[in-house]
Amino acid sequence: MIAPNILNDFAETAFFWAALVFMVAVSIAGLGALRLSLKGEAVTALMGVSSFTTVAGVGLYLISLPELFNVGFARDTAIALLVLGTVGTIIFARLFRTEG
Repeated sequence: MIAPNILNDFAETAFFWAALVFMVAVSIAGLGALRLSLKGEAVTALMGVSSFTTVAGVGLYLISLPELFNVGFARDTAIALLVLGTVGTIIFARLFRTEG
């Protein structure tokens, strides 16, 4: 049988590397969202800004985890960014729909 401390060390290492790979993927998605927001019409830019807000919120939430970097204020900022970004996108989409 494998000792519990070996399994715990393996789980912590696997979580760290998986989170690191996920942060790289989120960064690439963020670059795509920035390109989308700087190019195109209003709806395309809104979609890019909304997806970048989601990417930034996920990135901030990841660095707030105690297993990774344990940045204390990042969790509150990420939650506020995700909630307010979603609400702002919905309000803008409703206003844009009524204008046209």
